Amino acid sequence: MNKIKTRHILFVIGVMGIIDTLVIRLFVQGMDLGTILPAVIGIVLIIFSFKSSWGKYVNKLNPVFFRFVYWMFLLSITVFIIAEGCIILGGVYSPKPENKPEYVLVLGAGIKEDGTPTLTLLNRLEKCIDYACENPEVKIIVSGGQGRNEPEPEGQAMAKYLVARGIDPERIIIEDRSTSTMENFKFSKLLIEEDVKEVAFITNDFHVFRSTILARRNGLVAYGYPASTPGIVLINSYLREFFALFKSLIFDF
Repeated sequence: MNKIKTRHILFVIGVMGIIDTLVIRLFVQGMDLGTILPAVIGIVLIIFSFKSSWGKYVNKLNPVFFRFVYWMFLLSITVFIIAEGCIILGGVYSPKPENKPEYVLVLGAGIKEDGTPTLTLLNRLEKCIDYACENPEVKIIVSGGQGRNEPEPEGQAMAKYLVARGIDPERIIIEDRSTSTMENFKFSKLLIEEDVKEVAFITNDFHVFRSTILARRNGLVAYGYPASTPGIVLINSYLREFFALFKSLIFDF
């Protein structure tokens, strides 16, 4: 009875993963890793739900190979849990500076074909408006280049949105070359005064942990102010960030 229930649960969760990808596809441009992952995981779970049909063939495999696969699977799950824990906590317990930094960086997150911010970027910009109102002397760097299917660089679109919402354009500095989080900090650093080593930055909660690491690699002490992640892409964003974290740890220097 328990096996039947487990099989059914795996199948239902798998179907939900596939549906998640199909629904998210309606709200985002293109197909990225975060969009595809729930469907991939869903397919794997559906396959496992039918283990009774193919399990007997697996049992015939070499025991050493079977144990290797089993322990690698457990290791992967452990690494995933630890990494996701760091990602989640990074967006919840980010330290705040004793003195307010002179600059706040708003990291880009995609714009639509009509030039308006995506839901994810919109939350970052709204957070920036709140921060700018609380800190009227801070200079704002909007950072983001032009991606595929984007009508203009994200930095320019972000600046237009902030100005339309009442932010003084004299406070805004546009960085419009970056195509990654690493480049957000690399190119933004070139736009600030040389003696400035501490900055604030605004991004979504799932992105704070990795952004803090990459800011340090660019010689900046950066304090993250997390914006909420839209519910429609919440699961997808955290799944994608797991892989993005390891990509950055290995390649972003």
